[in-house]
Amino acid sequence: MMLQVAYFQMAGSGKHRNQDALFNGIEVCYALLHKARKVECVPYAPVRLAISDGVSCSPAPHLASRFWMNKFMQHGDAFGRFLCQYHNQFCEAMTEAHFGSAATFVSATITPDGQCHVCNVGDSRAYRINAAGVWQQVSHDHTILAELIEQGQAQADQHYSGLYHALTQCLIADSGESDFKVYTHSFKLLPGESVVICSDGLSNAITHAQLEAVWSVHSTLEEKLEALRKSVKKQSHHDDCSVVCAHYSDKHAI
Repeated sequence: MMLQVAYFQMAGSGKHRNQDALFNGIEVCYALLHKARKVECVPYAPVRLAISDGVSCSPAPHLASRFWMNKFMQHGDAFGRFLCQYHNQFCEAMTEAHFGSAATFVSATITPDGQCHVCNVGDSRAYRINAAGVWQQVSHDHTILAELIEQGQAQADQHYSGLYHALTQCLIADSGESDFKVYTHSFKLLPGESVVICSDGLSNAITHAQLEAVWSVHSTLEEKLEALRKSVKKQSHHDDCSVVCAHYSDKHAI
């Protein structure tokens, strides 16, 4: 079995800085534009991937996302324990000049035998894609809307005002906000399956049906991700978008 990894990044419409930060298993990226590209993984070693999305209405969101990606690269674990361990350091680093700076977080750690551990805080997502191209969200949105859906007061397939997409959990540079919840989920990737993690620049721009349609049309991992990037770019206005994918295969490449 082998894992193939590819990613892309793209700043939002008219933006001169990407507030997302991405760890592709090798390095931290926060590019204005990286078209879809493969990453050479170390054979038979766990693959660690992560994305942090700076909350745009907070001060210096790009610094918040970069802080957490650098910490994940250096100290990150599969279950997000490091988020609690380094929250005080985050507050100390940011509070004097950028009190209240905030970011979301999502990561996926995949072992060589296909065991996958996902964790997230906020609305950055993780998806499991089966061999037939069906996308299943395996993260949890920490938003008002998600809470209402869980309580049976809203419908998942309905459109709601942007107010309902407000975050209920994120990583905030405020020592009084250290009780954030980290969602975790583990599963076994089967041959032919993939895991995708992304900022909300993907999930807010393209419907679930469109994600599956675009994914199924193309053959290679790079082609699939580049088609997703172009689909986001076609929107009249789009947010920063970061996506990284690991494909679990018993073949040489897709």
